[in-house]
Amino acid sequence: MPRNYSPLRGLAAAGATVHLKSTTVVELLDELDHLRAGCAKPAKVKRNDYPADFEAVWEVYPQRPGDSKKAAHKAWAARLAAGALVSELLAGAQAYAAFVKAMKTEPMYILHCATFFGPNERYADDWTPPEAQKKPTGGNWWATDASILAKGAELGLAPRSGEYMGQFKARIELAMDPGLAPPAATSPIRPAAVPPAQAQPEQRTRKPEGIGALKDLVRRDPPPARAA
Repeated sequence: MPRNYSPLRGLAAAGATVHLKSTTVVELLDELDHLRAGCAKPAKVKRNDYPADFEAVWEVYPQRPGDSKKAAHKAWAARLAAGALVSELLAGAQAYAAFVKAMKTEPMYILHCATFFGPNERYADDWTPPEAQKKPTGGNWWATDASILAKGAELGLAPRSGEYMGQFKARIELAMDPGLAPPAATSPIRPAAVPPAQAQPEQRTRKPEGIGALKDLVRRDPPPARAA
């Protein structure tokens, strides 16, 4: 119940000084504090400048250090102005968030939200995780960043810190099984030409010369014995 201040006002009007008990002063101060608290203005609530549809997208989009919400909203609004649907953009953000989680992508490799909703329309890419994605029949694993990452995961590779996607693609090519590449054309092996053996000069029989040669002829062809 509010305090009756009429006696105090009368005392204040009668004299320049008013003597009050300490308990009365405490009661007056408590009531003054209560009145001030009731009249205080509520804290100003910060106004939300972004529409609820974008807030839903921003909530599910994977976090990347230094990502700009303002730039993301600008790109998001530009896609809507170009004819994209709110549900389409939200579905793309949800699919990419699931892909990042499945791939255990490091935050520094997550696309900026403004890039994701940029003119290249990355939100429309196929962000199906590789374990649930059918292998391409045409072998074009290098066609998109998503397919390159999927091929790297298949081979047990992941992008290194500071590595560009082109460098990561080159490492994948080096790590791929050589059996996946068509065999190189080979030519039949021809036996090396063997040079003909050098002809040895024909050795001629030396004709016997002198008495020694006659003796040799006699020994080989003795003359017929004479009849008695």
